[in-house]
Amino acid sequence: MSEPTPRQVLYALVAGGFLVVIAVLVVGAAVADLVPLWWTGVTGSAVVAAAAWSAYNWRRTAAVLIISIGLLVVWTVGTLLLPD
Repeated sequence: MSEPTPRQVLYALVAGGFLVVIAVLVVGAAVADLVPLWWTGVTGSAVVAAAAWSAYNWRRTAAVLIISIGLLVVWTVGTLLLPD
């Protein structure tokens, strides 16, 4: 296996940062009682699954970034649209 490029490492760190931010937002929205409990469970599970997949496939930078940014968008839209 070849050595990772600096770009791969940077993109993996950015994607990891997005996942950490999403996890904090999921917990924060639940603590502030902004979203239903089921939405917290679904998005929390999605964050854990995305983190596990990203940790295993971190060299596939396009897919890792698309998943992390897409999860942020889905969480944002869902949180804004769901009534409490």
